[in-house]
Amino acid sequence: MAYGDMAAEIRGSVPKLPFRYALTLVNRAYRDVRESHLWSFNLFDGAWISPPLVSDGLATATLGSATVTVDAAAAAAINAATASYSLITQRQFRIGIGGIYNIIGWDSVNTLTLDRIYADPSQTLGGYQIYQCYYIAPMQDFLTWANVRNMQLFLDLNLDKQRPWVDAQDPQRSWYQFPSHVIPWGVDLRPSSGTLGYPLFELWGQAITPYTYQYYGIRRGTDLVNPTDTLPIQIGEDLVLARAKYYAYEWAEANRDITPRTSSPDFKFLMGSTEGMYKKLLTQYRRQDKELVDNYFSIRAPYLSSLVGSFYNTISGFAGSR
Repeated sequence: MAYGDMAAEIRGSVPKLPFRYALTLVNRAYRDVRESHLWSFNLFDGAWISPPLVSDGLATATLGSATVTVDAAAAAAINAATASYSLITQRQFRIGIGGIYNIIGWDSVNTLTLDRIYADPSQTLGGYQIYQCYYIAPMQDFLTWANVRNMQLFLDLNLDKQRPWVDAQDPQRSWYQFPSHVIPWGVDLRPSSGTLGYPLFELWGQAITPYTYQYYGIRRGTDLVNPTDTLPIQIGEDLVLARAKYYAYEWAEANRDITPRTSSPDFKFLMGSTEGMYKKLLTQYRRQDKELVDNYFSIRAPYLSSLVGSFYNTISGFAGSR
């Protein structure tokens, strides 16, 4: 059943309920359902790919300016480094162990635009670094990670540290190695970004070598928008409608006319009845979805490779122990 049809059914259940409010109640009910359980439709997976370090050629950066000019060799290296999995405007610019600046523009000739003015000592035709240390969550309604794994090194990254911990360990971000931690950094605030407002994460130590990081996580889920939008197959419209009717009956009770009780339905009774139906259906759909959730985690659980002690990956030639 589509979003508009569910709202129409709610509208037909309660006299004088505004249709636009019925739309709101359907989404409110759907949100209650999403937050009541870990559903398989809110589990996701994907991958980050860290691009190689770009440092060929020379760069000129001026204190107080938000633009950086590069020579022909650097321009060629930057253009050659453009990749669909990591645009130049998703990477960071740095000189030495100075500040880390987001690149928000590249004219393909000789000029980089930074997200803020360059606040380190000016440099004329000197060395530089372009790499990616900040990575975007795959959706704006991201909730949390289940696991992030370096597939080549057979390494599960740490997910429970915050920026103050990393700042104490490596305040200048001078540790260049394969990353071992995923650190919450904030949200994407880059002007004109296609992922504006998405959660942003730092891979630490500094990611300057090409690796694939397979990630698994949980999202919050999003509301229905278009009248033709439908619910995930794992839940039925009867579950959402039961919850939405509870809110509709609550509205009707609050807006009851001052008339004898026998002149209109007993909305308090209807609230109790539909609440009982909602709980029954919720239990039913949760039980049906449990196998999908269990299967997801059984094959993606963190540290599967390292709980048994020492390990060796023949592809990467990497050995270690936990």
